[in-house]
Amino acid sequence: MDNNKTRNHLLGSILAIIGALLWGIQGPVSQFLFQDNHLSPEWLMGIKMGISGIFILMFSKFYRKEHLMQLWKKPKNIFVFIMYAVFGLAAVQYLYLVTVNLSNAGTATILQSLGTVLIVIFTAIFYNKLPNKFEFIAVIVALVGTWLLVTRGNLTQLSISTPALTTGLLLALAGAIQTMLPVNLLKKFSSLMVVGWAMLVGGILFTIIHPFWVEVPKFTLGTILGVLFIVFFGTMASFLCFINSLKFISPTVAGMLDTFEPLSATLGAIIFLNTSFNGYEVIGGILILSTVFILALGSKK
Repeated sequence: MDNNKTRNHLLGSILAIIGALLWGIQGPVSQFLFQDNHLSPEWLMGIKMGISGIFILMFSKFYRKEHLMQLWKKPKNIFVFIMYAVFGLAAVQYLYLVTVNLSNAGTATILQSLGTVLIVIFTAIFYNKLPNKFEFIAVIVALVGTWLLVTRGNLTQLSISTPALTTGLLLALAGAIQTMLPVNLLKKFSSLMVVGWAMLVGGILFTIIHPFWVEVPKFTLGTILGVLFIVFFGTMASFLCFINSLKFISPTVAGMLDTFEPLSATLGAIIFLNTSFNGYEVIGGILILSTVFILALGSKK
């Protein structure tokens, strides 16, 4: 029994790490597509969310044998779902690409990690639940880390553009919404069904904003491979790995292993795209990522 438990825990951990690495690597790949191939984030969004949504729903239908139309049968579910699909999932996917485009993959992924700290703040405001000492420390550490990251140690001057910082903070906000908004939906429907439909809704929305047949980028082998990686590995496979890891490990452990995202994004940007980070930025990034472990220490579950 203990061997099975250990094996399952190891399998869950491996799945969570693979999911985080795939999402993280998506950052440098996106940065490459924006810098060298001049792709528009809006064009890429329609492609990646639409195709990922279709494949996740097919997986849900034919592998999990789920009834996909259940989600649309109760009007009270539909409003919350649309809010989640647009302001949670689609917003995270889009703002991540825009922040990568305005700064770099490492910075975007680290700023996204601030969503965990925003959840602590929102919980304190909306549920009148004062943060415990671990949560309070995490908020302070995150603020110091963010300040170091965006100023490069020159504490009176931003080292990244104001638009990049703005979209990065909005990305963290969307991440918090994406985590908190679908809680009740996920009690009624499977995560695959909810996220599959949300991906498809986001894909349709961005196809309306920027149809994929308009201003089609010049396709090279690198462009095609990059887009295929983002669709099938960076979006779809990363989500499926992470969701399935939760069968074997707790959300707390999965959240800690999620720190492989910014690690892989930052290393990828440094190694393959010659992005530079100074010591202050590295310390800032480490401080922000450490909040996950601080919050895990204070978790009773």
